[in-house]
Amino acid sequence: MTDQPFAAMARDRSFRRGMLLLAFIAQNSAVGCAYGGFGVSILPLQERFHAGRGAVSLGLSLVVLMTGLAGPLVASLAHRFGLRTIMIIGAILCCMGYAVLSIAPDMTTVLLAYGLLVGPGVGLSGTLPASVLASGWYPGARGRAIGISTMPVLLAITPIAGVALIQRYGLPGFYLALAAVHLLTLPLLIGVREAPSLPRPAAGPHIDHDAMGLHAILTHPLFWAAMIGGGLLNATGIIGSVHMVAVVIERGLPPVQAALLASLMGAASIIGALGFGWLSDRLGGAWALALVAIGFAFSWTLIVFTASLPLMVPAILLIGVSGPGVFPSVSLFFAHEFGAATMSRAIALFGMFSIPFTFILPPAAGWLHDLVGDYRPVMAGIICCCVIVATLFCLIGRKEPDGPRPPAEA
Repeated sequence: MTDQPFAAMARDRSFRRGMLLLAFIAQNSAVGCAYGGFGVSILPLQERFHAGRGAVSLGLSLVVLMTGLAGPLVASLAHRFGLRTIMIIGAILCCMGYAVLSIAPDMTTVLLAYGLLVGPGVGLSGTLPASVLASGWYPGARGRAIGISTMPVLLAITPIAGVALIQRYGLPGFYLALAAVHLLTLPLLIGVREAPSLPRPAAGPHIDHDAMGLHAILTHPLFWAAMIGGGLLNATGIIGSVHMVAVVIERGLPPVQAALLASLMGAASIIGALGFGWLSDRLGGAWALALVAIGFAFSWTLIVFTASLPLMVPAILLIGVSGPGVFPSVSLFFAHEFGAATMSRAIALFGMFSIPFTFILPPAAGWLHDLVGDYRPVMAGIICCCVIVATLFCLIGRKEPDGPRPPAEA
């Protein structure tokens, strides 16, 4: 396709919105099924295969691991084959993974399906490629475009729908439904088109906004600050997705109410994705990440000290709002500090190097629960980490040179 039609597409508001919608569909299918579906399946998997909480939690950690390892490949594969191709391949891998899960005879097969099929599929069709697609078409409002494309609508629907499906059709029926979701997205993903090249933004006062090399990124202290702080916040969000239903049941609520609260958490995530995308554009990534950490710390503190449903609801809603704020905030942090041309590479490296947090901590929370017999030590650790991370990003935010960002037209 020639440059002239591409340029016309860039000016066509309805076409850009169509690409944003496709990014939203791809991200929701990949992440909503993997994360939303896992939370309601953790207890049935334990019962079916007589496995421990930590061993079952390893399934989602393998998804996170493989997604992180696939991250650095996304940019190079997209450059060689195009975003459309890799997103379609990702959806096919996810579909195959859930089909295998529906017939898995043992826990080993379950873990292999999550690690070798679902995980790479989420990496190739989920948050990173969807964000690259969305932000490319909206260079003047990257935070909001990423926030909209990563709104976890399916994450809100999957828990309550999953409980109903599992009760009626069992785990095989539930996993086949997740496979069908990905199968239905394939015809839509054929319509994906990447944004044309646009003029490079003016360089900031400290860092050249040309694309930075791996060595320049990996030797910059701000990358490691964002990696450690953002990695801990990502792990906190994953722990919530994996263990929230079990936490609420342990606090004395019945499974149906626990699934409903998990769905409410997913619904709140929609607001969080939009809100933190907007906040990142206005305040900068560091301040937005500090607010994410504060939200996590406050909400888990409420859950530690209460088993009352009226107090549990706002706490879980706050967790839902805070969780999806990590990715757009980190993305805008990198775009501001390193330049838009370096953003996707820095995000991919962030995903890869934060794997020790996102891979180890969620199952570690399950193993600690199995050891102690209670989630309160897990929640206390989350609160302490989030307070430290909030302090870190507040200090970084105070030193950001440009202050609040002016609003940009979407």
